[in-house]
Amino acid sequence: MKTKTMRKFINGFLIALTACLLLSCNSNDIDLFGSAKLKVVNAAPNSDSQRFAMANIPYISDLKFLDHSVSYLKVSSGNNLVAQFRDDNDNDKYAEAKVNLDDDRNYTVYLIGESRDEAAIKLYQDDLAAPNSGKAKVKFIHLSGGAPSALNFSDDKGTILASNLERYNQSGYTEINAGTMTISVTAAGGTQSLTKLESEEFVSGKIYSVYLIGSSSNLSIHVTTHN
Repeated sequence: MKTKTMRKFINGFLIALTACLLLSCNSNDIDLFGSAKLKVVNAAPNSDSQRFAMANIPYISDLKFLDHSVSYLKVSSGNNLVAQFRDDNDNDKYAEAKVNLDDDRNYTVYLIGESRDEAAIKLYQDDLAAPNSGKAKVKFIHLSGGAPSALNFSDDKGTILASNLERYNQSGYTEINAGTMTISVTAAGGTQSLTKLESEEFVSGKIYSVYLIGSSSNLSIHVTTHN
């Protein structure tokens, strides 16, 4: 009887140990009954084509610079979910992070950084509620390691759309009139434009993220559409 009990204990311990090693014990605390939605963007200018994997979802492959997943992917929610970007050609790891995804929320994950050594993964929650009629909904994200630590985003009339936005943070949403707009970035408290997004078309009913990336000598603004 003692032998059977001991054997069961050892078998259970080995199963737990194997699972612990595979999931790193502190990683991939998956909510088996919950789900979230995730969009993936390669915003790392000097990266090769990437593939993205997280927890128990299939790879998303062929993500070149500024490429993104076509739509949101339904994924398991949970805590300490291991997210990785890997080179498509040889599967070498480019960046890794642990992320938390709440149930019934929408997120976009970005690969950023000027090199493999500087590469990082940043996750932001999205609000997909529709804007008012004739409006587009926009938020701004500071993803540049080389720009000033706090930025202002302004339209071509000088109206500030996001102020004092600190590095790796996102702004709240702003509703703007649908149409063409030029967006300029300045250091918070400054007046000199660091870079511009020229004549971008914002469509009524659409939801956008406008994000800044790049080094101090090569800043650029880009747009992701969420619906």
